[in-house]
Amino acid sequence: MADLSRRCGCRDENGKQYGAKCPKLKNSRHGTWGYRLSAGFHPETGKRRYVTEFTFDSQDAAKTAKLEAEKKLHAGTFKFEKQLLGEYLTAWIRRAIKNGDLKPSTANSYDRYITADIVPALGSLQITAMRKYHVANFIDDLIDNGRGATTIRRIHATLRSALNDALERDLIDYNPAARVKLPRVEKTKLRPWEPSEAGVFLDVAAEHRLSALFETAILTGLRRGELVGLRWSDIDLASRKLTVSVQVVRVGKQALEGSIKTEAGQHRVVPLDDRVVGALVAWQIQQSVERDQWAELYEDSGRVFTMENGAGLRPEYPSRLFEQLQAKTSLRSQRFHDLRHLFASLALSNGEDMGIVSKIMGHSNSQITRDLYAHLVGDKARDTMQGVASLLPPRRLSVLTSVLTETKEAPLGTSVEALAGLTSQ
Repeated sequence: MADLSRRCGCRDENGKQYGAKCPKLKNSRHGTWGYRLSAGFHPETGKRRYVTEFTFDSQDAAKTAKLEAEKKLHAGTFKFEKQLLGEYLTAWIRRAIKNGDLKPSTANSYDRYITADIVPALGSLQITAMRKYHVANFIDDLIDNGRGATTIRRIHATLRSALNDALERDLIDYNPAARVKLPRVEKTKLRPWEPSEAGVFLDVAAEHRLSALFETAILTGLRRGELVGLRWSDIDLASRKLTVSVQVVRVGKQALEGSIKTEAGQHRVVPLDDRVVGALVAWQIQQSVERDQWAELYEDSGRVFTMENGAGLRPEYPSRLFEQLQAKTSLRSQRFHDLRHLFASLALSNGEDMGIVSKIMGHSNSQITRDLYAHLVGDKARDTMQGVASLLPPRRLSVLTSVLTETKEAPLGTSVEALAGLTSQ
């Protein structure tokens, strides 16, 4: 069995590869390390087989891989199939789309990351030769190229999912993308509008035909795609409730209807209060007027929120309209999705149970709701403690009240001395 060696892809004037004889190999950074092992004879052809791998950045990495290969050869578990990672990823995403394993929007994102990021960097590696350091170096390169932490995590999730599939198919022995260090995503504290600010926006939105869209968004917490996909058949105004059944999302240049983002959000029932019921009834009347005006040209899409001709809204339309209406105010800048956060803020500030709010919003579990809105619960907790304290009768005159009174009236230095004297008694 051969020792470790280093070779490159350089060629001479005749186009023949130098291999291990390249003069540039005197430079320790030139070429790659690898090994060549005798692997017995092919069971069908009887020809001698070899295991050759020259994809390693260092001698130590090549040595470790060589020992692993020898161990598997002796155990009879070595995988001789040769498939490049790029070939596997292409086949995997096509199979996932065909079988419906991924939602259209997710499949579109995965396909984009595979084509633009993963294949150019790692596609030429054999899938069985993939190691953690390959993935770690790939992540480092993405960071160096200025990619955001969230985007890097999505790219990594794509690679990890594909390699999990390869692991299940027994093509690899472990997933080299598992437990790789990823950049930290800095969490920003959510600052939705105050009720008074939301009122200012709704007053401006009231001038637009789709004002009910924003009322419904704020008072139900529905996602944008869920609002766009909402049908009149999903709403029971008499019982004051709606059922979230579908969402409409942008996939490439198409707007596609699909299932809700989370399993917990699918077919969830959202109660409706008097205000949103009133807004929907008024909008239903307005929509009937528009249907009469367009006559036979009206598109009866069955959607709740539509264009004037009855056609369903494009997924991006509510966001664009929101920006236009917001520009007419002097309010703090918000995204359309922040109206969902506003709903949670209003509900939790009103003392609603975290678990109930989580179910209404369709989060996969209440921990997500808790992580997003813990600071709102903290504010409510402080209000609760103030309320408890207010139930007690006022303090009677005591040493403590005397000192506190003095500290309010005396200079800073004198106040500190007074408090220090209290603690020493």
